[in-house]
Amino acid sequence: MRKPFIVAINAVSGGGKTALAQLLHRSLPESALFCFDDFEATNNYPSNFFEWHQRGGNLEEFDCPGMRAAVDEAIRQGKNKYIVLDYPLGREHSRFSDLIDLSVWLDTPLDVAMARRILRDYPASSLLGPLREDLNEYLVRGRLLYLDSRHRATCDLNLDGTKALEELKNLILAALPA
Repeated sequence: MRKPFIVAINAVSGGGKTALAQLLHRSLPESALFCFDDFEATNNYPSNFFEWHQRGGNLEEFDCPGMRAAVDEAIRQGKNKYIVLDYPLGREHSRFSDLIDLSVWLDTPLDVAMARRILRDYPASSLLGPLREDLNEYLVRGRLLYLDSRHRATCDLNLDGTKALEELKNLILAALPA
């Protein structure tokens, strides 16, 4: 059984992880895609992100055992040449540090990430009340979390998150072994 080459796409929320991971998956034959958000039922999070960050931001307080089990099963089945992870924690978290072959950081400006989150999370038909609450929380507390990009230092590629998805995909494909 050969281990597939595992690519992790890392970024802040709204940084473009999912869109790029999906495009990369569609471009790689014999690939599987696993998205952190798809395992919401088995993911664990700190109850208060701001307090978590103030305590030192231990990434081990986040966990995604269901995602790891699914990836392990895909590896065991041996059907994939590549596995693409839409995974915000990169090599900094013990859950996947032993598997990731190529870690990609999307360096997305915070204003772009916030605009993407607004467009994603608040459809045109929604009321503006929740949006105002989210923006106020971001300005008072959440921005500090977004500024903490320690994952960047352990990534193999640091890409400009404002670039077109096709360009980002091509840069990753160029970094893959033949």
